[in-house]
Amino acid sequence: MKPWEMFTYLKALKHSQFKTAGNDVQYLITVNNSERNIYVWFEESCGKIDWKNNLNFPVKIYKKQKSCLKAAKGWGDAWKSCKDQIAAEYLQVLMKHFEYDTVICGWSYGGAVAVLAAEDIYYRTGRKPHVRTWGAPKVLWGRKTQKYVRSCCASYAQFTHVNDCVPLLPPFPGYCRLSTDKVGKGFSIFKLFNPVVYHQIYGEKEVYPCS
Repeated sequence: MKPWEMFTYLKALKHSQFKTAGNDVQYLITVNNSERNIYVWFEESCGKIDWKNNLNFPVKIYKKQKSCLKAAKGWGDAWKSCKDQIAAEYLQVLMKHFEYDTVICGWSYGGAVAVLAAEDIYYRTGRKPHVRTWGAPKVLWGRKTQKYVRSCCASYAQFTHVNDCVPLLPPFPGYCRLSTDKVGKGFSIFKLFNPVVYHQIYGEKEVYPCS
């Protein structure tokens, strides 16, 4: 699927279609046999717990291995709370489709969780997933962490519209994504205050360069 097709699919999913794990993290694992892909989808913020995690910025050492993975505490704690359940289900699917690639997708809050999920899947299986996110905040902290998590991925693209305010969070030095793949044109400070439009525009093919 193209990026706008993935986002349209993710956005069209009903809340009831997702499973809930850990600290109220919503996810869904699907298999696309024609593409030979396993998809792991993460939903955007959908409750009070998610918003509490969204605003829990302090840096925390997420894993104390040699890589010293550092992440914003709220999203790090959210993933730690659900990772074993999701990994167990993913491994069951992987055993049936071992030759398939894995694509981890998330929008907004789900995009932050997706980045941590990619590292964890590689850590558990040695298989590098592809990562695709839309409007994701900056979950990682420090270039060392960024370099390490990038090394865990087969490919990554974190699409951020130039007028989407969510990818600007947390608004402090040191926080980062795997990448910032800008889409859209016509930046305006005033448009940043319209997330109803610009945080949900990723399903439009025209906003992507060379689409």
